[in-house]
Amino acid sequence: MSNLIIVRDDLDGWDIVREDDPQALTNTATKEDALAAAEAILADEGAGDRVMVHENEVHHTDDTSRGVKTYVVALLGLLVAIIVIIVITSLLAVATNV
Repeated sequence: MSNLIIVRDDLDGWDIVREDDPQALTNTATKEDALAAAEAILADEGAGDRVMVHENEVHHTDDTSRGVKTYVVALLGLLVAIIVIIVITSLLAVATNV
């Protein structure tokens, strides 16, 4: 595997990232919790890698990631559009049968 790096998160707390992967493995509230978590990850993997702390670096949140909220709002918007189409179609059908 690769070394684990502990860096500040741009939103809150501390992130644990791999040296060769920008995606955070986990986020903790304190640096001490991050150190303990990183040691536990390395112990589970059985690797001889190291844990390094880069206090001056900041791990930024990926701008391309979207939360579930965005998708829920989009799905609700599609549902409303479908309901509007059904209502308009029904009203047109009633109006043409008169």
